[in-house]
Amino acid sequence: MNGVQVLAAAAPPSGASPNMGLAVLLALLSACAFAVSTVVQHRAATVAGQDLPQGAVLRLVGKLVRNRAWIGGQAAALSGFLLHAAALKFGPVVVVQPLLSGGLVISLALGALVDRRHPDRLLPEKGQWISAGVVAVTLGLFVVSARPDHGGAYARPGPLLVCLAAAAGVMVLAALWALRPGAPHKALALGCGAGFGFGMTGLLLKDVVAHPPGELLTSWTLYVLLLSGAASITFAQWAYQSGALIECLPVMAVLEPLVAVGLAAPVYGERLAPGALATAGQVVGVVGLVVGVAVLARRTAARDATGVPLAVPAPAPAPPPHH
Repeated sequence: MNGVQVLAAAAPPSGASPNMGLAVLLALLSACAFAVSTVVQHRAATVAGQDLPQGAVLRLVGKLVRNRAWIGGQAAALSGFLLHAAALKFGPVVVVQPLLSGGLVISLALGALVDRRHPDRLLPEKGQWISAGVVAVTLGLFVVSARPDHGGAYARPGPLLVCLAAAAGVMVLAALWALRPGAPHKALALGCGAGFGFGMTGLLLKDVVAHPPGELLTSWTLYVLLLSGAASITFAQWAYQSGALIECLPVMAVLEPLVAVGLAAPVYGERLAPGALATAGQVVGVVGLVVGVAVLARRTAARDATGVPLAVPAPAPAPPPHH
């Protein structure tokens, strides 16, 4: 065997990325950072708002910006974003974006650890833990069976513009629906718009981090990324204000990775591993992940909104007294 044959045998297969393990690690660290941010900020806001009247948003913000825990949560969120960007620098969208869904599971575990010290707070119920287990198992199954081609570092302009136009259309339709005075399910519609927006933001972020620092300010995708991120956050907050969290959170949690994974092929040329066994693992992984994330988000939102687990039945009426 000559030198060329030795090098060919040692090289990774076509499309494989030697940095895949690093991308997975960075994505998991990003999910952990976002989970810490979510738990810390939620608990800090809960404590700070206990002695404030309903709707005193400005006073709440004033207390939070002086709260060290809340500021620490913001720092964790920034760290999560930077780790997310680094993960997309080294790995494909179809692996990195689903891994961020694991943040729901991590948030559940961290929240339970924090709330154990407070007897007045509800701990996660059995259904939430089961859903979290489904997310963790199916997420692992999808990542192992996907083995995607890394694709291109830069987005293909044509397909990216088509996808952006489609996502913008969904957001416009959601906004028009929510602006109707008597329209039902406004939070659901706005949640769909936010989910599409966050999915596109993940796609754009991969292109932005591929540019050298000196070219960033001349890259049009940077400005579209900022616009997409701002619009997505606005739609998410609008959804929170328009209805119950149980109506908008599940659809946002599901659509963000689903949109990014579904559009990674036309935008970046990322292809999942072929073969019947690999395809079966990918399908089961995606379906299980979508169902697990939706159920976990729904149960968590229901418990946080009402203080009662979703599965707890209403108490039976007391029997009439006997005379």
